Amino acid sequence: MNTHNMNPLIPRESLQNTLATWRVKPNKEPAFRGLVWQKIADRKNVTAWPSYLRTHAIPAAGFLALAVVLGAWSGHMQAREQAQQQRDALIIEYVQSLDARAMLVQ
Repeated sequence: MNTHNMNPLIPRESLQNTLATWRVKPNKEPAFRGLVWQKIADRKNVTAWPSYLRTHAIPAAGFLALAVVLGAWSGHMQAREQAQQQRDALIIEYVQSLDARAMLVQ
């Protein structure tokens, strides 16, 4: 048995002749080069985030600083409100513990 011929029904010489005469003829796109250069030009205009931040460093730093300040202020206000609520609860509990009427009931 011939190990080089994958399909014994097709003679090897016929396959070789077919492959030797076979030519690929792709369709030619007339505007191919123009489209390639257009894509290259479009890619040059696209900026990535790191390069955008380098070119806009001052506004980006200002925005970041503003976000940090607003976050800190918001956290401070929430902490003040929570501390005030806890202070009010402690005052009420303390006054109730000093109430003579409440001491008699216990």
